[in-house]
Amino acid sequence: MVHLQRVHEAFAGKGLVVLGFNCSDDAAIARELMKQQGVNYPTILDGSEPATHTFFQRYWGSGVPLNYVIDREGRVAAAWYGYQEKDPRRDEVFRKLGLVMPK
Repeated sequence: MVHLQRVHEAFAGKGLVVLGFNCSDDAAIARELMKQQGVNYPTILDGSEPATHTFFQRYWGSGVPLNYVIDREGRVAAAWYGYQEKDPRRDEVFRKLGLVMPK
């Protein structure tokens, strides 16, 4: 989450939106963890059956974290599991979108 917070801070003014979605954890626990880690990008906390179904069926979720980059036309430009601070998959997609992570 901290790495996604950095992405949010770096690109919020350039049209990139980081949106979290958590259908697995208790909302109160998730909010506390986000607070502890200084995460303030928008996050959907919804463990309802429809939300869980949507994640696993419509967006092919089978684990977390699952990362999507959605282009300006609303299409999924890339998707991958896991997140590392220096993730070559993320950096490649961002370069294609004209975005470069600051050092």
